[in-house]
Amino acid sequence: MGQTTLETERLTLAPLREEHTDAVVAVFAHESMSTYIDIDFGVEENARKMVQRRLAYDGPPGMGHWAILLEDAVVGLAHLRPSWELPGDLAEIGWYLSPDHGGRGLATEAAAAILRHGLEDLGLNSVWALVHAHNEPSLKLAARLGFLLVGTGFHYGAEHRIHVALP
Repeated sequence: MGQTTLETERLTLAPLREEHTDAVVAVFAHESMSTYIDIDFGVEENARKMVQRRLAYDGPPGMGHWAILLEDAVVGLAHLRPSWELPGDLAEIGWYLSPDHGGRGLATEAAAAILRHGLEDLGLNSVWALVHAHNEPSLKLAARLGFLLVGTGFHYGAEHRIHVALP
């Protein structure tokens, strides 16, 4: 099973493709997108390298990176893939939404679709989320989705809360 397009009430989560690059770079150009990341994605070259790394991803079937589309416009990026930080190839979810579209539940809608895909469609026994310790909106989103806080650790260059969702 290859990576599939996921649909929600308002969003399309399309497998990340080369043609999404400029739009994803534009999303990450907003200063706040680098607040909880140790790389300044406002520097276009950094954002392009991040997109290229994600485009080069070759992992388990059904996993990967998705462009979050609202009315055919890229408004964010999400992933479900073996963690680059946690041991044992644990499935890790991540979500990034343009601040221009915040406060409308779109990040929750996108993350819920990917979580459902992982637990139900792919039959994963767990999905993990590493959330920056000071990223209150994402910490609240993880709680809304039913993630359980199981610890803290130093990941992606900073302290993160470690969460797990189970079927």
